Amino acid sequence: MRVAVLVGGLAAAAAALVGWVLVSLQPTAGVGLGGQAILLGLAILGVQLRERHLGPTWGVSVATVVMAAAIPVAGPVGAATAVGLAYLADTQARTWRTRLFNTAMTALMGAVGGVCYILLGGVLVNGVPSSGPGLVLGVGLPLVVAYAVMTVVNVLCIGAMSAAVRGTLVLEVAGSVLRSLGWGYMGHVVIGFLFVVLWGPVDLGPTAALFVLGPLLVAHWTIGREALARREHQETVTTFVAALEQSDPASVGHSARVADLAEAMGSQLGVRGPRAEELLYAALLHDIGMVVVRPEMPADPRSEEVSFLGALSAHPQAGVSVLGGLDFLESALPAIRHHHERWDGRGYPSGLSGEEIPLAARIIAVADAFDALTSSGAAGQAAVLEQLGQRAGSHLDPAVVAALRSVLDRPLVGRFAEGQGPRGASQEPRAIPDHDHPDVSDSFADWQLDPVGPYG
Repeated sequence: MRVAVLVGGLAAAAAALVGWVLVSLQPTAGVGLGGQAILLGLAILGVQLRERHLGPTWGVSVATVVMAAAIPVAGPVGAATAVGLAYLADTQARTWRTRLFNTAMTALMGAVGGVCYILLGGVLVNGVPSSGPGLVLGVGLPLVVAYAVMTVVNVLCIGAMSAAVRGTLVLEVAGSVLRSLGWGYMGHVVIGFLFVVLWGPVDLGPTAALFVLGPLLVAHWTIGREALARREHQETVTTFVAALEQSDPASVGHSARVADLAEAMGSQLGVRGPRAEELLYAALLHDIGMVVVRPEMPADPRSEEVSFLGALSAHPQAGVSVLGGLDFLESALPAIRHHHERWDGRGYPSGLSGEEIPLAARIIAVADAFDALTSSGAAGQAAVLEQLGQRAGSHLDPAVVAALRSVLDRPLVGRFAEGQGPRGASQEPRAIPDHDHPDVSDSFADWQLDPVGPYG
């Protein structure tokens, strides 16, 4: 229902804006129906070249390049119509809901961008000056600002859709998408500007489309390379997580739950951009070293047994050794190495304390403890939060525990609801004690020998 309301609202906003343009601005059409058909054809090609794997709920289409060009070529109405119809004809859309959302969103983007362009003094293609300063002031600068505004509308719509479907926060998702796009996304304006210059001052007319096809394909290839690298990274991480869960069926789902919760707490604590991706990878792979040390553990260990604790303390560094050759994980390694450190300095492997411990490691420590306590079913969420609150300042970072409370208080974050983990907890019996349980951390802290050194 929320998705239908969102799509209807976006479509209504786009239609209202187009109507206002026709009644109030009445811009002179830049091209006729033939030119608009060329733009529609390019937009359809751009939609089919869409890269759909840049994030969990979004992708990038080089149809946005066509939209940038369509604003000065065909005006606000032409830009909204060309790209909106191209998405309506998208045969690769998984569902009609997706198709209608993309149609409404891009129509609104085109209309908003076109209005900004006209209000900023932008000139349509039939009046574009041939001089350099005239091109910059009459086309270049208005087009850059218009495209920036369109991009903001784009990410806000994606954030709203994610909120409707997944219960996330609009600005949180919008900011994440905007950071992922980067400044390179604004390079689309350059191609759009080139299209306008070729169509107008150079006087190629619709033939300009042939010269823009090459840059369009290059733009798609650039986006595709990034997406391919991202997919390869995700497949690598998925393979490692699968190996961990195969070695210990009781851990199935643990890495995903910890990653979900760590990602939400990280956002609450201001972890953004590349640091957020590093946190996600570290949370998914924090226990990969258990695959290495599990054969060294006693057959029937107790949580306070010295041989168990000794073998256990080696798993963070073992995980770093396993992952050390992967460049894309290099920044995640400190969090993996130190996720069992304690705020009071009695953790492992290095005995770091307080803010000496990387923030990502402190976040994972809280997510680990929360998942261990809730997955056991021994206590409800309120009791678990109370227990973790009592550990703030000794075992856990107080600021991260506070962030956990804030995350769990969000009314829309259903994946952390009472009585269920983000992706469900494994029902497999454990062959060894759950090393993430806070009691095991206490056992290690009590077991440690005093540092070797002079007395006095």
